[in-house]
Amino acid sequence: MKHLAYVLILVLAFSCKDNQKEKVETTVETTTHTETSTQNTEKNTETTADLPFLKDIKSLEKDKSANPIEAFKTKATNIATEVVKLNKDNIKDALAKAKDFKNVVITVDNHTIVKLDVNDCKPSSAWSACMPKAEGYIKKGDLVYQNDYANNIIGLPDGQERLLFLFD
Repeated sequence: MKHLAYVLILVLAFSCKDNQKEKVETTVETTTHTETSTQNTEKNTETTADLPFLKDIKSLEKDKSANPIEAFKTKATNIATEVVKLNKDNIKDALAKAKDFKNVVITVDNHTIVKLDVNDCKPSSAWSACMPKAEGYIKKGDLVYQNDYANNIIGLPDGQERLLFLFD
C-alpha cells in the first residue's frame, strides 16, 4: 500500500509541472520558418519591477541565488509579454519585432544574459542579421560583465537555447 501511495504522489507531482508549461506555450508558423513563441495571456501579479535587471544591469551582481541568470529566466518567463526561442532562421524577424518593446533581453542557456539596445546594431554574417548593442553578463564561475554587440556575447548559432524576452 505504501508503494502505491508513493507512485501516486510522483505521478501527481510530474503531471502538475507539465500542466504549467502547457498553459503559455504556443507555436506560430509562418511561410518562411517555424518560430516557437510563448505569449503570456493570463493575469499575473508580478511586473517588470520584480526584475531589477531591466532597470539596472549591474543589479545582477547583487543577486544571491545560486545562478542569477536561471533565476531571471524563471521569473521573466511569467512576466514577459512574449518569449521567442531564437535561431539563425528567425532572429532577423524577432529583432525587428523587438523594436516595438520597452525592454528586450536575450539569455543563452543558463550562462549568458544581455539587455539589448535595438536602436544600435551592426551587421553579423554569422547570424545574417543586424545584431544590436548589448550589455550583460556571462557566468564563468563568477559573473563577467560584457558590453559589446550581441553576436560577440551570445556566440555563434548552435544548439544552445537562446531565448528572447520581450517586455512592454
